[in-house]
Amino acid sequence: MTAAVPGGRIAERGAPQPAGGRRLSIGRLSIDWRAQSVYVAFVALVAFDLLVTPGFRNPTVIRSLLFEAAPLILIALGQSLAIGTRGIDLSVGSVMALSSAMIGLTVDAGQGLAIGAGIAVGLACGVLNGLLVALLRIAPLISSLALLVAARGLAQALLGGARVDLPFGGPIPALGQMAPLGIPVVAIVSLLLAAAFAFVVRRTLPGRYALFVGASRTAATLAGHPVRLTLAFVYGLSGLLAGLAGVFATARLGAADANYIGVQFELDAIAAAVIGGTPLSGGRISTLGTVFGVLLLVVLDASFIMNNVNANYAQILKAAFIVGALYLRRGAA
Repeated sequence: MTAAVPGGRIAERGAPQPAGGRRLSIGRLSIDWRAQSVYVAFVALVAFDLLVTPGFRNPTVIRSLLFEAAPLILIALGQSLAIGTRGIDLSVGSVMALSSAMIGLTVDAGQGLAIGAGIAVGLACGVLNGLLVALLRIAPLISSLALLVAARGLAQALLGGARVDLPFGGPIPALGQMAPLGIPVVAIVSLLLAAAFAFVVRRTLPGRYALFVGASRTAATLAGHPVRLTLAFVYGLSGLLAGLAGVFATARLGAADANYIGVQFELDAIAAAVIGGTPLSGGRISTLGTVFGVLLLVVLDASFIMNNVNANYAQILKAAFIVGALYLRRGAA
């Protein structure tokens, strides 16, 4: 992945970096084990579940995990770019709920229209958030927190606090059920979008500008980069991905439910992005690390459930796991 470093330069992830993480040297090969910790943790957890967790080898379980991971991958990608600009987007879970509510309101007019409405409302929320940050210069933490509350409340009001079941046939239910060769369509789409996201960050001006802004907003401004437009782009993209994630979650659930969809997703998205290699100090992101961060958290949740760990203790253990993972990431290149 590309990374912005002080001075506004773009550095390729994996290129020589200033010493910071601990490296394991094998002959001429030097590996920063802290930078690879998310991949090591994922492999170790999967190996543990294959050996110990009852039923984990069942292909149905793997398919279910991929269904669960798909929407979280989308919002974690948007979150990683926001963090890369030294910002944050706390609204993504509530935007998913609002997207779901729009689907419930418009599904009778056609499922294609409902999908478009769900994605469009996500984009609208993202653009609004971006304008608050870029034009009014409201701190991203405050603007996205306000949107978190407002979007969830609006979603619940639109549906009257009720759950709206979707029709059994049509593209939306198919989206939540189709799994050619055992791989859910939503997971395939999410991974393809992750690849496109990586291309945008590495190869396009908006992506490079975002990392420049995260490395040094002052330097980016002095260099003549469109800082405000870049911030609007970043949060607009995050909202767009959250809207699409809301469509995926609604399709999987088979219903529009503003009380359930997206709850606490913003926290998992932040954790996945940071565990995957996107520092809160900004200027650098890791798309592949973010995807594996999501998969790691999804498998961890499944491990607790399948081993009958009490839900309350599971949350404590998950928090401890995240703290441990972030500790291992400290000082990584």
